[in-house]
Amino acid sequence: MKRLKEKYTSTKIIPFYNELIVIPLTDELYDEINMNQGTTMPNYEYLTDTISSYCIEISKFGLVAYIEAEYFGGTGSQNAMVWDSSQVIFEETLSQSAINRSLEILGVCKLQGKDEFDTVGLGRHRDIEDWE
Repeated sequence: MKRLKEKYTSTKIIPFYNELIVIPLTDELYDEINMNQGTTMPNYEYLTDTISSYCIEISKFGLVAYIEAEYFGGTGSQNAMVWDSSQVIFEETLSQSAINRSLEILGVCKLQGKDEFDTVGLGRHRDIEDWE
């Protein structure tokens, strides 16, 4: 984990579910990674080519998922991409199930009566800045 913080000093690593960690894409981390040069990937709001390169780099050590959701007034969509050993193994954009499917790939087994999103508690914070 120390290695993840060495490249980008604003990286926050949060132990999450079982052995998963969360690295919130805060404004500071977004700016540090992109340095005003990143190009946004099609269908994503925040995933850039430079963030994707970072995900590819850290996927050499294990599965990496990038997820984003945009909802307003109950309507919206989700985007997700999962890398393993520097290769994209899953991508789904503008859907209602992208996050759950990516969590399933990461090994999350949903609890009875919950989906993967609720099983891991992703809904506990509405804003990325609240992940501390």
